[in-house]
Amino acid sequence: MKKAFLGFGLAAALFLLAKPALANEGVFHLVGPSESGGSCFATSVYIDGSYKLLMTCRGLRMALDPVRNKYVVWANAGEKKARLGEIVNGKLSASLTDEFDSLFVTLEPDAYSSKPTGIVALTGNVEAIDFGKGVFDSSLQPTVTAVVTGVPVNGLVVDQPIAAPSASGRLTNVVVGVGKAILFGFILLLIVVGVMSFLARRKNL
Repeated sequence: MKKAFLGFGLAAALFLLAKPALANEGVFHLVGPSESGGSCFATSVYIDGSYKLLMTCRGLRMALDPVRNKYVVWANAGEKKARLGEIVNGKLSASLTDEFDSLFVTLEPDAYSSKPTGIVALTGNVEAIDFGKGVFDSSLQPTVTAVVTGVPVNGLVVDQPIAAPSASGRLTNVVVGVGKAILFGFILLLIVVGVMSFLARRKNL
């Protein structure tokens, strides 16, 4: 009986402490300061173990910098900055296996750089796909995007979009917090029952 209680407690602890995986199916609207001009729209779909990303851009100024004149797209995948490739003729097709939550575009002298070194020209966070009224996309928690103006990035002032926590995310955090509190109380109860059982045995001896 005690082993069953302990097994249940351990399973509950692993369930509550496990963090949900970040889903990356969604759309991106990449914008930047007026100096660069233009904007990009991208969509990401998870197929066969990787995220397939398509991007189209309008109004990008190719002569923005005489040396750094290549627009290179990167994905923020945790601490890693994954290079997706160069925007050619306003288009990009790429594939990524890592989970990511936002995209950004830098001006680079070399389209094959291993890490971003140039000025950040465009940025955009992942947003939920709109499947229409009454259809819920469970693959991505919806986010509310705020824009902080005048954020300096590598010497260039960028209007930086920042994702704010959604109501669903806050509710999930509350539920997880309550679950952890219940689990803690359950474990404490098991400890008390175990101690009382041990003392009762010693008294009987």
